[in-house]
Amino acid sequence: MNRLPLRRGLLLGLVGLTALALLSAGLVSALALRSYLIHRTDDQLRSAAAVVTSRVGLLAGHPGGAVRAAVAPSDYLLEVRHPDGTLTRISATPPPATPLIEQLAAPTTGGVSAPVDLAGQWRAVTVRADDTVVLIALPLAPVRQTVQRLVLVELVGGTAVLLLLAAGARLLLVRGLRPLDRITATATAIADGDLQRQVPLHGVRVGDPRTEVDRLTLAVHGMLTGLQTAIAARTRSEQRLRDFAADASHELRTPLTSIRGYLQILRHDMIEPDRRAEVLARSEDEAVRMGRILDDLFYLARLDAEPQLRRDRVDLAVLARDSLADLLAVQPGRPATLRVPAAAPVTGDEHALRQVLANLLANVRTHTPPDATVTVEVVGAAEGVRVRVTDTGPGLPAALAARAFDRFAQGEPGRGGGSGLGLAIVAGIVAAHGGEVGLTVPPVGGTTVWFTLPPADD
Repeated sequence: MNRLPLRRGLLLGLVGLTALALLSAGLVSALALRSYLIHRTDDQLRSAAAVVTSRVGLLAGHPGGAVRAAVAPSDYLLEVRHPDGTLTRISATPPPATPLIEQLAAPTTGGVSAPVDLAGQWRAVTVRADDTVVLIALPLAPVRQTVQRLVLVELVGGTAVLLLLAAGARLLLVRGLRPLDRITATATAIADGDLQRQVPLHGVRVGDPRTEVDRLTLAVHGMLTGLQTAIAARTRSEQRLRDFAADASHELRTPLTSIRGYLQILRHDMIEPDRRAEVLARSEDEAVRMGRILDDLFYLARLDAEPQLRRDRVDLAVLARDSLADLLAVQPGRPATLRVPAAAPVTGDEHALRQVLANLLANVRTHTPPDATVTVEVVGAAEGVRVRVTDTGPGLPAALAARAFDRFAQGEPGRGGGSGLGLAIVAGIVAAHGGEVGLTVPPVGGTTVWFTLPPADD
């Protein structure tokens, strides 16, 4: 069974119910009007019967003109059966061929009979006074014509009302269901591949939807927004995975190539015996470098998934002192400055935050000259704790500074032998703690890497 479209079904249902209501109201009004007119006709007949009763003697003695004098209204039909059996009929219009008095029994003991219909054409009563019987009748044609005129007026008026209602309802339905059309168009576009399509919110109160259609529009809008966010996140995740695979294969190819070359040299006995130890040491260095890259990659992979970080109370001032002490243990002659408050508490994973500071200072140790000054500064505030690591080295090129926190972002080969994952790990750990990270390169040289963490939970 085919179902009508929603708009057409609502329109037909509304017009149909209105037509039924108008038909019922018209039928009731027509019946009520006919009942009222019949009741009024009965009152006229009773009044005429009272007049006839009071003058029945006159009617018996003067059957012709006296009858007309007794009951003169032209709409009445009078039929008088005199005691001698003669019949007198008086009517302004041609009377019926058969006398009506023959169809209506007269009261047996006098008085007035109840009004009755005769062949649907007359309303009549009979009056008996002594031996005289009088029938008084009024035609029902005026009643019928009045009711028919009312029905005609109701039909014309009802038709006009239905036409106006259909036009107005169609406009309202088109306007009211327009959001559904937009939702349908959006769903069709998404099905055709336009995954960024969104339901427009024209005229919809976001905070206080007024209608069910508004609530549906907001629900679909929210659903599509969530789907688009999920799709975008999945796309970014897949892109990161592809970048990860590409970068990892690129970075691991160099040490593997070096190790393979050294092994081939040793296998073919292409190196002097006194240099074998050097070749083995170089091979070991490359293997250690490859292991370091793998460890960093695995750590980043864990951060990308769902980092399982502890949420302890950690003092960044203490971590800054320890990290700078570790740097000076490796490079005792490097100039260093520490500016920390008495305490700078945050909530986080102490091991991960130690790695953040260790990576930042390892970058200073690797990429700046030994005489370059390093400054570690911790500043506490109501909105969080900021840590700045500043060096007076040669700084970074603008292109490299813009992607410093990307994975495998490395400077020129002559500037150090890092894997390019240190700052990426820093950014991942800080983001997992709900913080921010940034890098500043002043025009005069040097580099400042900073990160901000929310204050400790109370």
